[in-house]
Amino acid sequence: MIKEYKTHWSIPKNIGYFISSNETGHSKNQYKYANFSLNVGDNKKSVESNINELKNLYSINNIAFMNQLHTNKTRELIYYKNYTNRDGIFTRNKKIACAVLTADCIPLLVTDRLGSFIGCIHAGWRGLKSNIIEKFFDNTFFKKRSDLKVFIGPSISRDMYEVSSDILSYFSEHTSHFKYNNSGKYNMDIKNIAHDILRKIGITDVTISSACTYKDDRLFSYRKNKITGRFISLIWFKR
Repeated sequence: MIKEYKTHWSIPKNIGYFISSNETGHSKNQYKYANFSLNVGDNKKSVESNINELKNLYSINNIAFMNQLHTNKTRELIYYKNYTNRDGIFTRNKKIACAVLTADCIPLLVTDRLGSFIGCIHAGWRGLKSNIIEKFFDNTFFKKRSDLKVFIGPSISRDMYEVSSDILSYFSEHTSHFKYNNSGKYNMDIKNIAHDILRKIGITDVTISSACTYKDDRLFSYRKNKITGRFISLIWFKR
């Protein structure tokens, strides 16, 4: 059975969310065990078995995945559409679950106090640079920011995320979240940069996971292993 990576996010009772742990699953070798991505070289049948097992676990019929391209493109899903070329999706359709796959980047899950919609965002440094968070919420549907609830899921921590000065130059408003290190580069805190952006646009109900994908072997990390799987962050309407 696919195991959950335990986190805590206070959300309405009609909304469910799940972060996968790679402790169990059908994938093998570098992708063991719970890889949910079809784009990293894993066996297709193994990935589909992981997806189907998760669907059965929570009685979910339609999981909307994204072709995540580190862009600022977002979309509302009126009807079920799988693998849309977006890095952010949201829906009010109660028959659709929204999924984001990561292995160091930030998975953000989104709903509101009434549980009237669900959504997710994929954000690495490229996405933050291109304003993926601002673009996602730049929709009249999200105009009442005080009602929104956001979960910043497991991602790489500042201690383990070394970047060049070129990347620092893109984030002049967030220099306090970069730390100069002995190798002449910087360590970047992408979680708190995302948090800063959310606060700037008026979203204050934010929960941040302290989990580091690089340090915790129950999570996949591209920076640590290069050839590796992707864990799923999933949000859905409960029946």
